[in-house]
Amino acid sequence: MQEKKYLSVTKRKFDPITVFISIALLIAVLLTAMGYGTSTTTDNYMFSDFRSFFFVVGGTLGVLLFQFDFQTLIQTLFLTVKSFFINPTKELNGMIEELDEAIITGSSILGLREGNEINGELLNDIVHMANDKLFYEEIEDFVTNRVASVFLIRKVAVSLLSKGAKIAPALGLLGTVIGLIEVLRTLEDPTNIGPAMSLALMTTAFGSILGSLIFTPLSGRLEHHNHLFLETHKLLMSRVSVLLQRENRRLNPVLVNNKLDD
Repeated sequence: MQEKKYLSVTKRKFDPITVFISIALLIAVLLTAMGYGTSTTTDNYMFSDFRSFFFVVGGTLGVLLFQFDFQTLIQTLFLTVKSFFINPTKELNGMIEELDEAIITGSSILGLREGNEINGELLNDIVHMANDKLFYEEIEDFVTNRVASVFLIRKVAVSLLSKGAKIAPALGLLGTVIGLIEVLRTLEDPTNIGPAMSLALMTTAFGSILGSLIFTPLSGRLEHHNHLFLETHKLLMSRVSVLLQRENRRLNPVLVNNKLDD
């Protein structure tokens, strides 16, 4: 096939801008944790400690950017938001219903779509390949490559969120250690104990919130959607296999007669 809209190869290359920003974030996090550029005054509101918040959130973002890249981060954000509004199997379920109806009524798969060209719609493209007399194995490989390219993006998104669930609590623990060290160093000056204790306790709180209440549930949700995505494609291809085998029998009456004679 001349058009290979589904057969894409993921290209990774060194991104100096992303690496620079991630390192800058990590340096800024460390400087913030050590008290540079921060006020020693505290606020009465809970979770209003910007120093602790930036240490955990900024540090987590910096580490994730260092491991991944901006494109992956944006794709993960897009998939996460999309998961709350769109079921990944909605379109496929509609196609499966069409295929089931064709199987029950004895219709041909070639009548489900025009299939004049590859346009990106899965069932249309399958019909197009069937019109071109491709074998089922070739059609299956085509669909598998398409699903694999999409699934790779979804799988990396789950990996990013899963790593975030580990990084945030770890940074919270690191902030706690730094805060306790500051407490020990400022015992002679009680006015500095408050900010140090705030860093020690609030970083743990922010790390736990990010890891347990944000990253972990979101990664689990996307992982569940990925499972539905794969299993629904398997169900769809099983229907396609039935219809293509029926179509082959129609096109090969001699084969059918031989089976009947046996």
